[in-house]
Amino acid sequence: MIKKIVPILINPLLLLLFLASCGHGTKHKLDMAYRLLDESPDSAYITLREVDYTDLDTDSLRAKYILTKAMIHKGIGRSLVTDTLLSDAVAYYSSVGDTANWLEASQLLSRYDVAVGNPISAFQRLDSIITLVDDPELLWDIHLNAVEIADDAQNPDALYAHADWLANHTDNPVEIIDFMTAKSFIDYTQGNFSRAVAAFDTIIARGYPDQLSPIEAADFLYNYADLIDGAGYHREAVELLEKAHRSTETTDTVTLVSRTITAAKIYANAGDLDKAMEYLGRINHDATITVFEVYMFQAILKAAIQFRKTGVFPTDLMYRTSRAVYKRHLATELDRYTALESVLELNEDKYHLQLQKHRLWVLVSSVTLLLVIGCGVGYIIMTRRKQRLVEAEERAETLAQMLKDAEKAETGGIDRSAADKLKASLLRQIGIIKTFAGAPTQQSRDALKKISGVSLGADSVETLVDWPMVYSMIDDLYEGFHSKLLNAYPDTFTDKELQIIALLKAGFSTKEIGVLTEQSSATVYVRKTSIRKKLHTPENGDFIAQLDDLFTGKKSH
Repeated sequence: MIKKIVPILINPLLLLLFLASCGHGTKHKLDMAYRLLDESPDSAYITLREVDYTDLDTDSLRAKYILTKAMIHKGIGRSLVTDTLLSDAVAYYSSVGDTANWLEASQLLSRYDVAVGNPISAFQRLDSIITLVDDPELLWDIHLNAVEIADDAQNPDALYAHADWLANHTDNPVEIIDFMTAKSFIDYTQGNFSRAVAAFDTIIARGYPDQLSPIEAADFLYNYADLIDGAGYHREAVELLEKAHRSTETTDTVTLVSRTITAAKIYANAGDLDKAMEYLGRINHDATITVFEVYMFQAILKAAIQFRKTGVFPTDLMYRTSRAVYKRHLATELDRYTALESVLELNEDKYHLQLQKHRLWVLVSSVTLLLVIGCGVGYIIMTRRKQRLVEAEERAETLAQMLKDAEKAETGGIDRSAADKLKASLLRQIGIIKTFAGAPTQQSRDALKKISGVSLGADSVETLVDWPMVYSMIDDLYEGFHSKLLNAYPDTFTDKELQIIALLKAGFSTKEIGVLTEQSSATVYVRKTSIRKKLHTPENGDFIAQLDDLFTGKKSH
């Protein structure tokens, strides 16, 4: 039979392996996206787009997908508004005790709260996280993230609190200046110009800029100049610019463009329009179009300066800028439509693949289910058959032994015990006769004649099974045991349980009781357990001895 079943199983198993390999591919892409997070968030984003969340079949994979997606959005500067499942990731990592990922997911969830306009919840979560963490490095990262979140939420109180903690837990002058500068600029954006300037004055008074490298010191001066220019101190801002120019001229291209635009703005606000245009002329305006905010800031600044000088907006500049905006809009729309078409095509392909996969899975499931049912039915049939054979052999052995015991009891003289007498009588009159009669063989008839001493016909068998007579004999031999049982426990036991109690009292073994009551040994054990529960007898306790004590007055009921 096994040789016939194995070939049938091969094809479904191969299909299952195929489906499992598909799932492995999804997990591999998710792992790859997670590994690419730090070195290339854009590549991680592209890789993650190939992962279907609905294909992830475990909580750990789903939580990893949610966390990876949110970390990618943070890495590439996208809003976390769409990361609505972050709370699921937080709950999962908390439940499995993964502290690192729980902290990461919780902080991202705070960013999500800010993005959807719920900053109170964001900072409550951050405060609760901080109270649960003791590791200094983890606390540093949490406070650092909190400063960024507070800056995004324009929450000066939260930013001040976390920036102060960071400044008080570092000796690095660059870091101290960064945190104090962050506090100053949040004041500036809130319109508290005097407080913002006072923060920079404190930095200078403490001598932190003197501990910086020339390039770092110049960056500080440019930030300070930009701040006080915005606060209305234009001449002082120009003086800081000139001091910064003297400190260093060497820096990278991005920083150089940023400094040049800042200087042009400050000179323009100070009234030196020619100097402002000179600075703007140092920048290739069209080359900055890849950073569109910088490109537009220059155009606006140039237009404002030229209008202030001539009273006329520069038509060519406005035209070129508007054309650049329009082209950028067209390119963005084209990218969007191209991406939409690609998504539609991918979704269509994905739909067909999922449909094929679903059909394949249904087929495999159906075949597997049929095989399981078939094997199960076959196993049950074979098990029951084997059990019946074992029970038949045990019954035959028990009957043979009972026959020997009956012969000994009949020839044993007058010293037989009450149990021996009852056994001999029962063997002549009850269940064993019916058992043999149920198998109408010559051997059975001979055994029946030998035990009962009467000629048996098919119609006379039922009249020999007389349990009332058996109970009467129990009462005669054991001082009214059965009657006392019924009086003490009326309507408590079933017929089969009463039979078992009576036969146990008479000294019959479990196998013998099974034969006489036409039950399997396992069923007899089950019924004995039921009797113990009804009598509140301890497990493996002797409830016959318990009943004897009760009926003789040794133990109250």
